[in-house]
Amino acid sequence: MMTRALLASCFLVLSGCSAEIAIETEPFDVRVPVTSVLQPVYAEVALDLPEESVNTEDLDLVVEQVASTLDVVNPSTTLTLRTSMRLSFTGQATPEEPLLYTDLNRPAYYTQAAEILPSREFRPASRTAVRIDSPALKDAVGRRRVWFIVSNTVARGDLGAPQLPVEILLENIVFQAVLTKPFPGLGGALEVGGL
Repeated sequence: MMTRALLASCFLVLSGCSAEIAIETEPFDVRVPVTSVLQPVYAEVALDLPEESVNTEDLDLVVEQVASTLDVVNPSTTLTLRTSMRLSFTGQATPEEPLLYTDLNRPAYYTQAAEILPSREFRPASRTAVRIDSPALKDAVGRRRVWFIVSNTVARGDLGAPQLPVEILLENIVFQAVLTKPFPGLGGALEVGGL
């Protein structure tokens, strides 16, 4: 259903009196089927974040920027699909096994999940590059695992019953963060030393 590599690239740059750490997950893909025209289907997907972003509270790291990029693909040639995404810090899915549900069996924690991609329609046979930079993503830094809950439903289509199942594809999903570690007083020491 999806492939995922949980390796991360991490870059450390020293500048002035702080160190900058750039973290990026390897791209992964998610498929979210539509099993009913009348109700949305939700796919809950677990993502383990890189070690560099976990337990940052004790390191006095400052979260400068967090974003996620992805391509939303609607392979249907006749149906417009409506999709949205939420970020949850509670979930049941694992990185190996996403969890699918509908409004009939939606878990209680869904309402506490932060909306990071408002409901949006994707035309038939389209590929759309999307960048998510919701402030809620900053709360993901420091956690070992987070969950993305993606909804998918048919918004409109040609006359007649659609051929089910239909799916929306989220491809090349990447989570990126830039953190800085300030070194107070280091500037003075460097200046005195003539560096």
